[in-house]
Parts: sequence; C-alpha cells; structure tokens
Amino acid sequence: MSESTSQTPFPMSSVASAAGIATFDSLPLDGGGALSPVRLAWSRYGPEPAQARSVVLLLHGISGSHHALPPASGPAHPDAGWASAWLGPDALLDTRQTCVLVPNALGSCFGSSGPADSPAASATSATSAADFPPVSIADTVRLQGLWLRSLGVARLDAVLGFSYGGYQAFQWAVAGPVPAARVVVLASAPRGNGTAQDVTQLRQLAAALDAGVPAAREAWVAMRRATLQRYGYAAWLADRQPHDMNAVEARLQGEAEAWAARFSPWSLAALRDAARRFDASAALAAAPMPVHWLRCTSDVLFPPDDDAAAAAARADYPASVVRATVHGRYGHLSPLLEAEAWQAPLRLALR
Repeated sequence: MSESTSQTPFPMSSVASAAGIATFDSLPLDGGGALSPVRLAWSRYGPEPAQARSVVLLLHGISGSHHALPPASGPAHPDAGWASAWLGPDALLDTRQTCVLVPNALGSCFGSSGPADSPAASATSATSAADFPPVSIADTVRLQGLWLRSLGVARLDAVLGFSYGGYQAFQWAVAGPVPAARVVVLASAPRGNGTAQDVTQLRQLAAALDAGVPAAREAWVAMRRATLQRYGYAAWLADRQPHDMNAVEARLQGEAEAWAARFSPWSLAALRDAARRFDASAALAAAPMPVHWLRCTSDVLFPPDDDAAAAAARADYPASVVRATVHGRYGHLSPLLEAEAWQAPLRLALR
C-alpha cells in the first residue's frame, strides 16, 4: 500500500485504459545539466485525448504511482487503485467521456527516470544512484509538458494533484507548459516542507540498504510504518476492525513491508529534495489561474489552521485562488481513504 487500499468499484473491462513509457532525448534541469535521455511512465484512463470531451491530468502522492486504477494485466504497483473512488463510468472523473492522464513523477522508481535507474544518466556521464542529479518540481512539470505535447494535448480542462502531486499542480498554476482551465489541489501547499537533513538521512539509509547492512531494512520498514500511522492509515484500519487490534497491527506491518520492498529510498530522497526546495507561493499571488485548494481538518502534514500554513497561504492571493476545508477523519490520506467526504467540493471545483 502506498497511498490507499481502496478497491476499485468498476471492473477494469468497463474502463478504457492504456499505459506506457515515453522517452525524450533530453530534459534540461533547473539545477544545471540535463537528463539525457529522460523517461516518463504513464497511464491513461478513458478515451484517447482526441476522442475525449475533456482531458484531465491527475498527479499522485510522493510514494505513489501512475496506477490510479489497478492494471488490467501485468504487475501492479503497491498503491494500484489509489484513485478508484474518483475514476470510472459516471464517477467524478467519468471515464466514458473524460481522458484522465496519470504520469509517474520524475525521480520515482516506477518507470520514470530516477536514481533507482542503473545507471542513471546525467548531462555528462553515467552515474550511480547517489549521484543522480537534483530534480525540481518545475523539472517534473516540464517533462509532463513534453509528454502531453507528444500526445497532441494542447490544452487541459483540469490539473488535479494530491499531496506531492499538489506541489506539481501549484507549479502548473504558475508556469504550466500547456494551458489549463483550472487547477485543483488536495492536501498540499504552494510551499514544500522537509529539510536537507531529511534528505541526507534517506540517502544514508539507501546506501546502507545497498551495502546489505542488516538493520537497514528494518529501519526502512519502520519509517514507512510510522508514516502510515502519522498520515491516518492506522486510524482508518482501526475503525474497520475495532475489536481486533492484533489484526490491525499485522495489516499495518504487512503494508509497510510490502511497500518497503518495492519503493527505493534513493527515489524518496530525490522526491523529498524536490519538495523541500519548492516554493510557488509568491508566484501564485500573481497567477490568474483558477485554483481550488482543498485541505483536511485532521491533516497533520498540511493543517488548515497551522501558523506556518497560514503564512504560506498569503492573504494577498487573488480571488481566483479559492480555499476550502474538508472535515475528514483520516488525516493526510483522507482524500483517498474517505473519498465520499471530498466528492462535493471536488465536483464544485471541477465544474
């Protein structure tokens, strides 16, 4: 499990879908140099862009993937189905007439270029995972622009991003590579969080795992387990099995182990580094793009009433930036674990 364990309410046979990996010659990076070549893994749900009534870009969380619905065949990433409550015939994103495009984030380990590649390509040489060049949220969005233009998409009806995907959505609002009618952000902010020390610790853990240090795997699993607890997943499990805490603990441990076996700490370090350096708050104040920014009352990562969040949510944002609070029980993962609480504000934002 990465971001949700929701079961898809629609059989995949009822949703037109496709997936692939797009490769481009080069992507210049904000930090200098380039990724050459550069890959982007993707999924599409609904009709092809040219046959769709609307086209939506859907962006996943930091530890997630482009498997917004479980794949019809082949291996599934740990979070497969994370958007199943939103996607399908007659759903919020109605796949009968809406083309939903889901790219894997640059730096991730599920097909897009990232430090888990062996070797990783930089502007000058083949490098190890530890030397993968720093990538930014803006780099990620520019790569998405290359991909969309290669598909013939000249305009988006909406960009919808959750958590780390919300950073990307805010970047779309201030410097989108193709025009978009609106941006919708769930459980995120226009300014990233985290520290350089966080990144360093992740890289040290990744190196220890590569070296076969016995305690490293246990530490990696424990880190994931703590994240699931902090983000609301443990509370969600407990509410579903209130009389069997042993089963809850076993499920939580099993989810943490399954994810840790598939996700690269090198990738998490790269994504955390991009997040901590991200700040679109000043540019957002001057952006005319309609933005619907939704946060959850119980989210400890992006709390609506947090002083730092309030400072980042500048009072001088234009009227085009509409902020709303959703009363959810399950913290940061509320949009995925209790999607019904988000349906009404999301429908309003996407209308």
